[in-house]
Amino acid sequence: SRTRTGCLTCREEGYKCDEQRPYCGRCVRLEKVCKGYGLVLKWQACKTPRSLNNTPPAAGNDDISLGSATPHHQQDTEAVLAVNPSYIPPDIDPETRRLLHHWTVTLAAVVSMAPTSNQNPFLVHLTPMLFRSAALRFAISAMAASHLAVLHADGSMETTASRHRLRAVSSLRQTIQTHDPELSLAAILMLQVSDRLFTADNKVNHLSGAKAVITQGGGLAGWAGSSAQFLLGVSFYHDVLSSVSRGTTPLLDLGGSVPSEGLPCMQELASVLGLVGTISRMQGQAPELDRSQAHAVEEALEASIMGTAGDGAGLDDIGHTTRAYRHAAFIYLYRVWLSSGAPHPSTAGHAERCLYHLSHVPITSPLASAHAWPLWTAGCESVDGRARGFVRDRLDAMFSVRHLPSLRRMKDDMEEVWLTKDAQRSLTGMDDVDCVRFILENRQREADLA
Repeated sequence: SRTRTGCLTCREEGYKCDEQRPYCGRCVRLEKVCKGYGLVLKWQACKTPRSLNNTPPAAGNDDISLGSATPHHQQDTEAVLAVNPSYIPPDIDPETRRLLHHWTVTLAAVVSMAPTSNQNPFLVHLTPMLFRSAALRFAISAMAASHLAVLHADGSMETTASRHRLRAVSSLRQTIQTHDPELSLAAILMLQVSDRLFTADNKVNHLSGAKAVITQGGGLAGWAGSSAQFLLGVSFYHDVLSSVSRGTTPLLDLGGSVPSEGLPCMQELASVLGLVGTISRMQGQAPELDRSQAHAVEEALEASIMGTAGDGAGLDDIGHTTRAYRHAAFIYLYRVWLSSGAPHPSTAGHAERCLYHLSHVPITSPLASAHAWPLWTAGCESVDGRARGFVRDRLDAMFSVRHLPSLRRMKDDMEEVWLTKDAQRSLTGMDDVDCVRFILENRQREADLA
């Protein structure tokens, strides 16, 4: 008999599922498309007051535009979403329905770092907004189409993604001054995430728009609700890592006060990101101010690492990820502050320990979604063949689970950086290659760190 729990793929095929997320172990092992977790959606017409009185629904009800939904119907939809964030109402066109279904059962788990013990905040907070914001709906549909294009090697889905992306931008331009700021910020952030994960040549920085919307919404004091905190957490994460990949100052000044994805269990990771943002602000400062801030950041990082066992015994996935971020932050600090090349004692040890902590997080863990930056930072400092082999294998494994083009680009970038660093080191015994700047200058785009 078929199993009643587990991912949809195992349930359909009648096999026991180990329920690892975002993809189960059986699907990863057999290289199957894991369809994720949640309800099996059956597209039936909603029972409105008219249908309850046995009056037949109007023909073509299945393809009604969301824009024409009545307030009563929207309230019913939002009530269902409060109980089941994966719910998709039936009154949408088949193409959008397929894309949003992929978002709810698969892609939302790929982009979120939320531990499996929590409900996925991308579903909890964004899915109810989908039916109030065409721009957000188009942005998420574009991202889902891009992911399906990779999963099935389907070029037509990339065309679909481009169409939805253009519609998202157009809709956002028309409504950004009149919509609820939360809806506008959600759409902007999904365009940012989509571009970073799927688009190689897009040089648009949506975060400047995010800053404007946050200001329009009353600044930090005006973003107090749970959905607002989630959006601020996502903004902060991408803003800090974009400051690293662009070699610029962060646009937002949140200081690590907002936990990643709005989850209290991620507060420690957000605090480390706040220190990374401080390091980014040090670039181009006067030497005496730079030195003072650098010592303060170094002391903060050292104090936090001294608080746990040296080998990280007993740490969970969040703990190992946070420790990896701390060691990556040390490397970033010494690069900005001391311009230290590789190999260098001050960075080599941190690179080794960073990779150690990353290796203790299962590749199927949601926390692996946040591993691009520490993996890149430690990988760029590694000169040992075994360490580089781990980075290559880890990126391949991350791609096999998540199917994100950014991971392929990151591996290609890493190989080119290593070739350049090795050539320089063979001549001088040390390299002074700034890996992020190397990608900016040679690829004419940012490194994929988020």
